[in-house]
This record gives sequence, C-alpha cells and structure tokens, in this order.
Amino acid sequence: MLTPPRHTRAVVLQRRPQGPPRPDDFALVQQPLPRPHRGAVVVGVADLSLDPYLRSVLGAGHLAQAALALGSAVVPGTAVAIVLESEHPSFAPGDWVVGDIGWREHGIVDGDALRPVPVIDGLPRSAVLGAAGMPGLTAYAALERHLRPQHGETVAISSATGGVGATAGQLAAARGARTVAIVGSAEKAADALELGYEAAVVRTTSDWATDLARACPDGIDGYLHMGDQQTLDCVLDRLSVGARISLCGLMDQYNDGPRTVLDAGKVMSARASVHGMVVYDHQDLATVHREAVASLVAADQLRLHEHRTIGLASAPAAFCELMSGANRGKAVVEVASFS
Repeated sequence: MLTPPRHTRAVVLQRRPQGPPRPDDFALVQQPLPRPHRGAVVVGVADLSLDPYLRSVLGAGHLAQAALALGSAVVPGTAVAIVLESEHPSFAPGDWVVGDIGWREHGIVDGDALRPVPVIDGLPRSAVLGAAGMPGLTAYAALERHLRPQHGETVAISSATGGVGATAGQLAAARGARTVAIVGSAEKAADALELGYEAAVVRTTSDWATDLARACPDGIDGYLHMGDQQTLDCVLDRLSVGARISLCGLMDQYNDGPRTVLDAGKVMSARASVHGMVVYDHQDLATVHREAVASLVAADQLRLHEHRTIGLASAPAAFCELMSGANRGKAVVEVASFS
C-alpha cells in the first residue's frame, strides 16, 4: 500500500489575474502533509479537472464565495484521488474518491466532502470530471430543463467541444435533434464532426454568420451559450419562433471583459425563453444523469473528449490555454498514476 509523503506540492494564487490569466499568476509551492485528523483522509491526486468557472474564483470570488488569499490558499478544483490513509469510517486506503481537493499532489480532506468514484463500464475514472461529472450534469440539466429538444429540431452549442459542450452535443443528438457546433478553429470543427455534430461553424472566420445561416436553414430551436458577445448576437439573429436559450457560460466576463448584453428585441420577436444555468440548482438530476451517460456509452452513442496535460506543474499554463480557447476537449491534468 502506498505511504503518504511528509511533504507535497500545491499550486497557490500568487497574483489576481487582470484580464486573461497568465501562468505567472500562480506559484508551485511545497507544503507539509500532516497526519489526518478524525473524520479526514489523506489522498493522492490522480486527475485534476480544470473548469472555466474557476476564473471568477481567482478574482473577487464565485457566487458570493470569498476571494482566495494570495500566496497561501490552494487553487480549488475537483479531482479524482486515491485514499492513502483514512480516519473516516466510509473510506479505506485504496478507495477511489472524487471531490474538491484542489490543485495539489496530495491533500488532507474532510471525508464527508468526498464521494466514491462511480464505476461506468467503458469509461475511465476521469469521466467523473467530465461527461459523468459536473460538466456532464450541466449539459444534461440544460437539455432536460431548458432546451427540451424535440426530434428534428436544431440545437446550436457554442464552445461545442469542451467539457460541457461535447457532452451536450452527444446528448442532444441521442434525442434526435440536429446538432450544430460553434467553435473557434478548423481543428475544433473537425473534432466536433467526429463527436457526431451534423455541422460545425468556425466563429473566427470573416463570414461565419453566413456559415451559421447555412448550417441552420430552418432557424435555431435551442441554444446552449458558453461563448462571447459576438456569438450570442449572431445566434439571436437565427432564432426560430419559440426558441429556448440556456445561458451557461459568459466567456467575455470571465476574463474581466465587457458585460454580456442580451438583445431583448430579438428575444421578443422570436417569442424565445431564456434560462440561466447554475448547475448547483440541478443536483436532483445527478443519478438519472449518470444512468443516461452509462446507457449512451453502452450503446456507443457517447464518448469522452479530453485535453490532457501531464504533471501538476502544467496546471497553470493549461488553465490559461482553457481560458483563451486553445484547449481541445475537457481539460484534465494527469497529476499522478497510481497502480
């Protein structure tokens, strides 16, 4: 059995980002790793999730959470880890767990804040960071409660090959919707088509509005927004009557850009409904979401799309790539490999 080290490494916030984050906003530090107190476990991190919402955590705080203390607070983040030592009755050494463990190689975590990693045939443990985890639940809830796609309807998704988008596209296709990916590069467009999107539009080309109109000749019935202002404006021009919009991410605002503005006139003209997606409101769907993912994987209708980097030291640069749109798939840091 693996023995916990006496010291470990972690990433802390060294400077609050001004605009897009930079690798030198972070620092890799060594920290002592004491014995666990009653109710806690010592874990070794295998895979770490990088998610766009963390950008707001690095600033003034996320959804009323306090801002991180500079130089000392470990950057938060969901991770898959193995239990090395336990003072909690529900976990034993060798158990695999998932929770908000943070950007670190090892950690002491309250066992009540962890949950066992669900086993889904055909998917690796890291799936709980993507399709079978929070990004996947976000996608599932947006479709189930906001977009409600019917067979043959057109669903457009921005950031279409990321952790949320890749899952949402495959879930919508499984419902019989016609799926259109909005992406930032030709490489991502190719990825989208491999994931099963019926069409992919590159939003960085000069005539991309024409390409979107061509891809959605009958209008857009459902739209999952995780893009920028220009993308939102262009999609609003293509809404069909009775369209549904789920606002899931505001990339411009994450990087301290101008506030996203919704053209109310276009929404009214389309008789559209607009919903705000906060995944914490939909935890009641977690079990049925995982069952749906398992069923689609078994039917070969859903696959993972990960962008992996190696080693904790790669996390700052990988996060900056994520926030600039340079990643291709769900961003995961492979911190360590445990046999």
